[in-house]
Amino acid sequence: MTLEQSQASCQQIDSKKLTAIVHQAVTARGYSFHTGEERLANGTVRLYPAAWLLPPEVRRKTGRREGEVTWRLTLHLMSLPDTQPSSTWQSIEDDALKVATALSDSPEVCSVSAIRCTSSRGSLTVHGETSVTLTCDVTTWYVIN
Repeated sequence: MTLEQSQASCQQIDSKKLTAIVHQAVTARGYSFHTGEERLANGTVRLYPAAWLLPPEVRRKTGRREGEVTWRLTLHLMSLPDTQPSSTWQSIEDDALKVATALSDSPEVCSVSAIRCTSSRGSLTVHGETSVTLTCDVTTWYVIN
């Protein structure tokens, strides 16, 4: 695929649209969706499994009036552990990778790269949930009219 074909196939997107794409991907997997700074998670998350998206961060931008924007996404997927915590973690990790795949399948997204899925060091809430953190770079195309 040429650069021109790639650019033509991608639609303009901003952080709100990107958040909506993530929202759709995680709710399709049965997670309640939340977004905001990590410090707010403890007072917000009540229903599990849950997804917490940090505000998307612009990592790179090319061009003045048109080009690519690369966003860094950090998504925490959380579930209350069952009797087999390792199977809970494996299930959440599988869901995280499916979310990354769903992002790359979205017509608004040009590419998803630098995918990293790690076990979180501690819980974000007082509920003692098992969590996995997905980080990835999502590249989108923009045009300023």
